[in-house]
Amino acid sequence: MRLILVRHGKTDWNETGRCQGISDVPLNPTGIEQAEKVAFSLKDESIDRIYSSDLVRAKTTAEKIAAYHSIEIDIRDDLREMDQGIFEGLDFSYIREKYSDVLEHWRKDPETLQLPGGESLKGVQQRALDAIAEIKSRLGSENIVVVSHNMVIGTLLCSFTGNSLKKLRDYIVNEASKSVVEIYDDRFVIISFNDIDHLHPPVE
Repeated sequence: MRLILVRHGKTDWNETGRCQGISDVPLNPTGIEQAEKVAFSLKDESIDRIYSSDLVRAKTTAEKIAAYHSIEIDIRDDLREMDQGIFEGLDFSYIREKYSDVLEHWRKDPETLQLPGGESLKGVQQRALDAIAEIKSRLGSENIVVVSHNMVIGTLLCSFTGNSLKKLRDYIVNEASKSVVEIYDDRFVIISFNDIDHLHPPVE
């Protein structure tokens, strides 16, 4: 199985540095353009299934991809972004100032951090892994696209590479990026990571 992990395009909250989490923020004009570019980069790929988070920024990105392949999108809430609890909608500068203790815990031991009113990274990783396992159990050698979010993709890649969540910052991905994983039974091989070349095509 070939798994193409796509992060959604940019939103206004990405632009202004607000914590997004499960807040249902749509793509902004830049994000729509990014979604169109990542979709175009996948138009010649053999894609059998497309799965998406239920949040609108991911669904819109998935719709752009699906338009080239005449495939219906399978919407899954277990692929949505991490619930950021009391941080939802706050500026990151404010979070750094007012919740420095939580961020310090995040830096030192992300595996045990439970965000106030939200999810833990471990919980996000487990639901994402369960989603991939369930999808994998129903499919054979098909090629699939999963459109999701930064924390979801990061925690999956940590698991696929055998790393703990302490390495999460090594797997942060850009908006509208692609990361390709080949799955052989229970073995995961990272073919490409955080590919954004399609967003910056070479000048002729």
